[in-house]
Amino acid sequence: MPSGNQEQSSIFKLIFKMVINNFWLKVISVVFAIVLFSIVRTDKDMSFEKVAKIKLITAPSMIILGSSERTLDVTIKQQNSLFSVSPTDTELTGEIDILSETPGRVRVKVTKESFPNLPKHYAIFIDRPFIDVDIDKLQEKVIPVQAVLKGEPQPGLTIEKVTVLPSQIKVTGARQELARTQSLFTIPIIIEGIKSTLSTEANVELEDNSSLNALEKNVKVTVTLSPRKYNRIFRAVPIEFTGASKNIISKLQIRPRVVDIEVSGEKDILKNLDPSDVRVILDTADLETGWQDKRVILKIPDNVTLVKMNPDTISVHLNP
Repeated sequence: MPSGNQEQSSIFKLIFKMVINNFWLKVISVVFAIVLFSIVRTDKDMSFEKVAKIKLITAPSMIILGSSERTLDVTIKQQNSLFSVSPTDTELTGEIDILSETPGRVRVKVTKESFPNLPKHYAIFIDRPFIDVDIDKLQEKVIPVQAVLKGEPQPGLTIEKVTVLPSQIKVTGARQELARTQSLFTIPIIIEGIKSTLSTEANVELEDNSSLNALEKNVKVTVTLSPRKYNRIFRAVPIEFTGASKNIISKLQIRPRVVDIEVSGEKDILKNLDPSDVRVILDTADLETGWQDKRVILKIPDNVTLVKMNPDTISVHLNP
């Protein structure tokens, strides 16, 4: 056989051997590559309907009225592949700096650049990209704190005094909200049925949507009790005179000649209080001729207190 034919036959045998060597493995590899390519890469985009979060940041001298975080509906698109996944909440959390330092309403636009953590292979579409934000000047104010009490002490006792320490606290917040806030209040303190002085700590209550921030959020409240006081009225108490002779007194005309007295004290003390212990006195030492208004002096026991005297001034006429 000629040498040329032998060489050609050897080449064919070599090629044939290379083809049939691991033939089925090569077939499977080709099929797998075709299937994988069709899965990994297609011309159709994949979409995700998501809710994105935007954090609004102002200059240090300004504050946002309302929530500083807003949400908006977005559509996320990317090329469809085996590895296509929805972006995470962290990736869909963005920030926008509000540079204005003028109180009022500003409008900001949300773009893809607002989400620095969102990978570049995502495309983001926002139907309503604008957010209206109300801002105001950030200020400080010292505001008094009032205790909120719920319930009543034990029968026979009453609240004599309520002390709050500190009585005032420094608060930061929006200028307009500080201007209309005159007092802060504690959370309700239960005093139902207490029979002695109560000292407790209580938080200062601020509304969730308020711009106010208290530097001290806790105060000490002391509720001091005392026996319940009752009132008793003595009517038509005659006016007595002091500081002048009987001759002067005979020249006096007074209007009215009696007054009504209301006093307060413990129940048993008021019950045993004799009307003669309630005296109204007019000092006539410095009277002048003619009509004049003079204040009367009340004399009552130390264990009762004056509530009201009607009238407390009378008209006096000294005849020549």
